[in-house]
Amino acid sequence: MNRFSIPPQLQGFFAQLGNHEQHPWKPLPWKGIYNKVLFSDPVSGATMELAKVEKGATFPEHFHNSIQTLFLYKGRLRTKTGEVYLPGTFNVIPSGQKHGPFFAEEESIQFKYFSATPLYILLDGSTYIYQVDGTIISAGQLTNQQMLNQNNFVSTYR
Repeated sequence: MNRFSIPPQLQGFFAQLGNHEQHPWKPLPWKGIYNKVLFSDPVSGATMELAKVEKGATFPEHFHNSIQTLFLYKGRLRTKTGEVYLPGTFNVIPSGQKHGPFFAEEESIQFKYFSATPLYILLDGSTYIYQVDGTIISAGQLTNQQMLNQNNFVSTYR
């Protein structure tokens, strides 16, 4: 299949158009976890991606600085509370809300939307941020344990 051309109105945006199978998975810092950014706005940071969790891998518990939506397209994910995400499951995760870990009982593929540049904040304080093409890099270490011990570090709703 051919890749689509980026429309002139979207020049400067990152977009991998066409059949997503033509675009490679990029490894994330956690074993068995990959992403494939489909679209990213370099100004707002809004990002759409596919994320893959290999069978047996665990996506670690973390926070984001933005709203995240998650639609499970394929597979089976289990949370630490025993909740199971099956294909067709849709969830909206508020900015600053702790979520995960997600254990893949089967290879799982999720469609995700982030309202700003994705930033992962792990419970140990390590942080990772996306570059516009979805490559993830270390963004340093947080030391505010009080913040990291909350269920949501942005809002007062707990």
